[in-house]
Amino acid sequence: MLSTLKTEVLPPKSCGLKTEPGSMSQRSCVYFGARYVLGPIKEAVHLVHGAVGCSYYGKMVRGTPAPVWTTNMDEENVIFGGREKLKKALFQALQIDSSAKGAFVYLTCVSGLIGEDVTSVAQEVSEKVGKPVKVVSCPGFSGFSQSKGHELSYKLIFELIKPVEQAKEPVVNLIGEYNVGGETKVIKELLEKLGIKVHVSLTGEATWSKIETMAKASLNLMFCGATAENFCREMKRTFGIPFMKVSFYGFKSTSASLRKIAAFFDIPEEKVEKVIAEGEKWALSKIFPWRKYFYGKKALIVLGTYRLGPQGKMLKELGLEVVAAASIFGRLDDHVEAYSVTSRVTDDPGDCEVEEALKLLRPDIVLTNARDQWRPVKFGIPVLSFPQPKERGPYAGYKGMVNFAHDLYRCLRAPVWQLLRAEL
Repeated sequence: MLSTLKTEVLPPKSCGLKTEPGSMSQRSCVYFGARYVLGPIKEAVHLVHGAVGCSYYGKMVRGTPAPVWTTNMDEENVIFGGREKLKKALFQALQIDSSAKGAFVYLTCVSGLIGEDVTSVAQEVSEKVGKPVKVVSCPGFSGFSQSKGHELSYKLIFELIKPVEQAKEPVVNLIGEYNVGGETKVIKELLEKLGIKVHVSLTGEATWSKIETMAKASLNLMFCGATAENFCREMKRTFGIPFMKVSFYGFKSTSASLRKIAAFFDIPEEKVEKVIAEGEKWALSKIFPWRKYFYGKKALIVLGTYRLGPQGKMLKELGLEVVAAASIFGRLDDHVEAYSVTSRVTDDPGDCEVEEALKLLRPDIVLTNARDQWRPVKFGIPVLSFPQPKERGPYAGYKGMVNFAHDLYRCLRAPVWQLLRAEL
């Protein structure tokens, strides 16, 4: 058991389990997981076949507005069906957005419960307009977390890929990279310094057309394994494109990833080391004045699976101690990575468990999502929330490490915490 002062703190729970009954979970639903992956894809109509509240919930994707249509199902549609309403909405949306290459139709709880045959409607519309219509069967109750929505979204994306001739120059796809705060641009810039082009960032900076030609790349770079590993394996099986796991969070991970990618493309070692040396030297010069404020500080992480280990490693590189880490949803590999930064790792913590951890571990800062940030604030504990807005900038690469360190410094040194510090 993990304990402090003989009281259990964030009791260790295996990843991949359903939320315990009665727990106030911070997990999102399957539909939101689908929007998380598919929402940023351009050249597509995104139509929610469900209550208007679902479209509102899926409007913001990682802190950025994403276009979405809705059929606004009401009581009459629940009783008599909403097929005709859906058909009309699809025709209208594709007519208004005539540049769209296709459409995604999201089935939420309402349309999922009444069990309508939406597939036949999608086929009929597709045949008449000459554009593919993909049904995203993602009622919130169809899985215990948003990860199910990620999984089915990647399966649909794979169906869009067409066989094309592979590029002769070094070209890669970024798989499971969601462009939070503009991170795709930073990664692209680093790879371009090595002479490597990024074809598509899935799905942070993706278009329907680019997805169709993903097979032109000679390597897939996998960022978030929890959502993208099966996709990468299927691309290797079908198109023969190899993949490698990379991370651009922190100095060590960024430099190691650049060396791995360069070795794959036989890029001269001196070229790679020059890019790494320049990036690290510049970033360290920016971070150096803040380092003294980080040493001895304690951090608690409560984040989604993708950020858990990488963000913990960034904190350690800056001199902070990670006292515990909890994933909202995760898998074994993510927990193993998190164990490299702290011995306290758990999954899907409830509100009471987080509160006890705050009282007993007494972190100096908490890294968590937008939904979970207010409990630490009420205790007077600084919070760095995710996903970060664009004005805070990306956290990837050497530029991202500077932005991350600056935000930590800003949060820890804000005078307001001296006024709000509560008795724990």
